[in-house]
Amino acid sequence: MKGKKKKVVSWEQRRNKIGYWFILPFMIGSVAFLIIPLITSLIYSLSNLTVSTTGYELEFVGIENFKQLIMVDPTYRKVLVEALMELINVPITVIFSFFIASILNQKFKGRGLIRGIFFLPVILSSGVYIQLEKMDQLISQYAQGGADAYYFSGAFINFLTMLNLNQDLITFLMESVNRIGTIVAMSAIPIVIFLAGFQSISPSIYEAAYMEGGTKWEVFWKISFPMISPLILVCVIYSIVDNFTKSSSVMINLVHRTIFTDFKFGLGSAMVWIFIIAVFGIIGITYAVINKYVFYYD
Repeated sequence: MKGKKKKVVSWEQRRNKIGYWFILPFMIGSVAFLIIPLITSLIYSLSNLTVSTTGYELEFVGIENFKQLIMVDPTYRKVLVEALMELINVPITVIFSFFIASILNQKFKGRGLIRGIFFLPVILSSGVYIQLEKMDQLISQYAQGGADAYYFSGAFINFLTMLNLNQDLITFLMESVNRIGTIVAMSAIPIVIFLAGFQSISPSIYEAAYMEGGTKWEVFWKISFPMISPLILVCVIYSIVDNFTKSSSVMINLVHRTIFTDFKFGLGSAMVWIFIIAVFGIIGITYAVINKYVFYYD
């Protein structure tokens, strides 16, 4: 009797199996620490939760919590709009990260030290980072009220006006300057992603372009930028999520106060779900728009 013919497994199939083992801890953690709490939060948002000495009781109220927030509560609508307006940080962060990564990709002395400095917000603990954010807010308040700061900002505005820039652009630049602390903190991970993307481009492609007479400007826009474009999409999505989930977000603070101070668990959970739906809507629109211009190199 002939033995069974051994099934030939391709390298790609073996590599996929190894990949599944690597993501298995993440999948288990997602179910235990994300999916189950998410479902629980949805149940709370559709209920009125009352805490007692023996535990808690749930009274199903349907979408009444959502109606209360959207149609009745003016504070939540105001905070929601204010939180979504923080989206302005995303394009500034991505542009700043792309610019810094392109500089750090060059060879110069002290490059490793500079990279470490830009990655400090990730290395620092969350408590230190929160204190730095508070300090940045105090500096911004001083910049709005101090006499010296007023003179500086006025001179800067006059300079931009002399350049015949649009007033909306001037306002955007001034707001960007006031957000510099937040932008630098948010740009740590995107800088690393962009830098890895720049270094993954084969040097032979650049050599061929320069041999054909291409300038550095042309090589950047026709080779570097298109090949790095998938990572631009990744960094935009990452920055959106990071921006809306940071501890200083007005929405996060409102939810925390509603649940843990006022003990309105159902209302707080509904706040989170409305915010999640809004954020996912923004992510979906952003992906659909940017993905049309992304170049995928085979």
